[in-house]
Amino acid sequence: MKILTSCFAIIVAMLFASAAEAQQTINGCLIKRRTNCPGANLSGVDLTKSNLSSADLAGANLSGANLSFDKIAEANLTKANLSGANLTGTVLTGTYLNNANLARANLDKADLAQATLPDANLREASLAGANFSMANLKGADLTGANAKGAVFIMANLANANLTRADLTEATLAGSDLRNAILAGVKFCKTTMPDRSINNSGCPK
Repeated sequence: MKILTSCFAIIVAMLFASAAEAQQTINGCLIKRRTNCPGANLSGVDLTKSNLSSADLAGANLSGANLSFDKIAEANLTKANLSGANLTGTVLTGTYLNNANLARANLDKADLAQATLPDANLREASLAGANFSMANLKGADLTGANAKGAVFIMANLANANLTRADLTEATLAGSDLRNAILAGVKFCKTTMPDRSINNSGCPK
């Protein structure tokens, strides 16, 4: 009986040790839900499949970081630097990305439904298959972005810059494009705000 008790105690201790190791601390920032790390330097860090939901990372440097398949829902990433970051398949629903730098970031198949991104920099970002339903992208810069198959249902794109963006097979149903810059945008099998299909940019 004593042997069984000792074995149980060892197993429990090992489990607690594993859980403790699973929560990384990088440059003073504890990587976990609801962490409070405004201005943290997490540049180039591999945080694949981490859970940073409800975290405060305002102004943080996450440039070049691997955040693929993370959960960062309802977090504060206002003015964060995410340039060149890998956000493939990442859940960013309801997250604040006001004035964030997402230039050349990979957001393929990311979920940004109801996210707040006014004046965000998404220049040359890859947004293929991403979900921006009901997101606020007012004044955002999407110049040269690859938004093939992206979903912008009921999104606010007023005053956004979509110059040379690729909207092939994208869905813009119900979105607000007032005063948006659409110079050189590629429309092909694109569902427009009025639900009409725009094929003006399809190969002849």
